[in-house]
Amino acid sequence: MYLLGISIPLACLFWHLACCVLSVVEYAVWMRFLSPDDIADSLRGAHLAFDVIGFVAYAVGGAPLFVYAYKYGLSYSQRQRRLLCGVAVVFLMWSFPIFVIELAMTLSGMGTRNPLDGIVFVLSLISSIIGGGIVWFAYMRLVAYYLHHFRGVERQIDPHNSSAPYPMHPVRSLPREGQPDTI
Repeated sequence: MYLLGISIPLACLFWHLACCVLSVVEYAVWMRFLSPDDIADSLRGAHLAFDVIGFVAYAVGGAPLFVYAYKYGLSYSQRQRRLLCGVAVVFLMWSFPIFVIELAMTLSGMGTRNPLDGIVFVLSLISSIIGGGIVWFAYMRLVAYYLHHFRGVERQIDPHNSSAPYPMHPVRSLPREGQPDTI
């Protein structure tokens, strides 16, 4: 699992660390000094809350899973499962909520008054799109596995049953002239 020569769990470890730190720095440097006329107190409180929740979730859940997937995974499936769990933790606890808050701030007419605000918005957008896609496809794969495991394979239809809605007829191929029998 490599992307541009760097291990994907290691890249996720550093990417989400940079995103979480920049989001906390954005709040500490710029957002807490805004007047209540510029930003609603509920958005400011939600941003701080999800900065703290996201950083704790990254430190306690995401980062150990990324390191565990990078260094201690015995098989490919174990590494993949741990990486997916780490991405899911960070997506649900930081990147998607912060993206929604940043989007609400941008759409409320406040815009991006500080370059750090724009940087955090773009980083949370990238993290949300990639993390959301990964989590969604992992969830669909898990659901498909359990549906197949517990519900069984597809419906079996007798090909010779005339009462079937679409009776199956066997398809036979004919040998073509000039074609060899073996490859």
